[in-house]
Amino acid sequence: MTEVHTTRLEGAASDWKCWQPGVLPAWAVTFLALGLSTVGLAVLDSQLSAYGNSLGLPWFGGSLILGLGLCGTMLVVARTRRSVRFLLVCVTIVLGTLAAMGLILLSGQDSLQSFDPSAPPLLGTSIAACAALGLSLVCFLPSVRRILARVLPMQPDDFVHAISIAWTVQVIGWVVLSFVPFNRPLLYAMYEANVESLASSETATLVSLSSTLVWSIPTALLAIGFPLTRNLGGALTRLGLGPVRWRGMSIGVGVGIGLAVFITVAEQWIVSLVAQTGLPMTEAELFEELASLPTSLVGAILLGLSAGISEELLVRGVLQPRLGIVLANLVFAMAHGLQYGADGLIVVFLLGLLFGVIRMRLGLAPAIMAHAVYDIVLVAAHQWAT
Repeated sequence: MTEVHTTRLEGAASDWKCWQPGVLPAWAVTFLALGLSTVGLAVLDSQLSAYGNSLGLPWFGGSLILGLGLCGTMLVVARTRRSVRFLLVCVTIVLGTLAAMGLILLSGQDSLQSFDPSAPPLLGTSIAACAALGLSLVCFLPSVRRILARVLPMQPDDFVHAISIAWTVQVIGWVVLSFVPFNRPLLYAMYEANVESLASSETATLVSLSSTLVWSIPTALLAIGFPLTRNLGGALTRLGLGPVRWRGMSIGVGVGIGLAVFITVAEQWIVSLVAQTGLPMTEAELFEELASLPTSLVGAILLGLSAGISEELLVRGVLQPRLGIVLANLVFAMAHGLQYGADGLIVVFLLGLLFGVIRMRLGLAPAIMAHAVYDIVLVAAHQWAT
């Protein structure tokens, strides 16, 4: 009797991992869920308007990351469809050109409040913006891809890998160049130019983080080919989500606590050291107003879990196996480039390297645990200090 029972359980687990719905039903359900969440957020926004008027951000974030998931599905189709490959290259060129034009227009401005589109752009920014676009397009050349394949876990003849590198170069280039116009994170200038539209609250922050967490899960699955080329079990394996082992999770908890303690103790030393370089720095007061960090332990836990799961899924789960640890963590750091100065970006990059090593050695779950515990401890320490 015991052997029969065990066999049934293993068969059930196998059936669960083999689940692979059709592409159209999967996307239909996903967009239906996005529509329902949009309605829910609209209702929530009207009920909680007194707590801040930035609750529309969760819808924007959900739409953005679902767009990334759709791109992942299109990349899989592009392997066999030249028309899709051509479309994706055109999209890359158009988006890169628009970003370059925006950065050129902002160059030479004193602030967004006194923005003058007729002001002559800085020559340096124009050249750098065009160079960033050019570098991303160079990644499509087979000879360049063969060189990159020597240092990156990519296949030089695979279009999916080629366009992934091109998009990565663009993201890194645009965020770095966004510091040029005002010599500070762009979000600070946007905040000071229109305080009301970017004003947030703890409630809005937690709603936004929760929304990002929810939408990062289908995005991660869709971005790696589920359900087009992978069943659920194959997708989880590709993300690094294997059996949860207590040793790995314990190491994740220990690393998270250790990193939080180290950063708390060494924060002033890191800031003073980076300040000597003359690079743009994180402005603590503005950052706190923009971030609206939770003031309760429950809020700190929600923040840690939301950021830990969503960011690790998308960066260490989706990007790292394709781009390698260093390049994936450059993207991870640049994703924080609108709110952090050089000091914060350096810390984020180093943290990402450690999370990346944990993901490579122990799997994604311990990396999620380390990231979540780090955020929880750091936010709790901020609460205690204030």
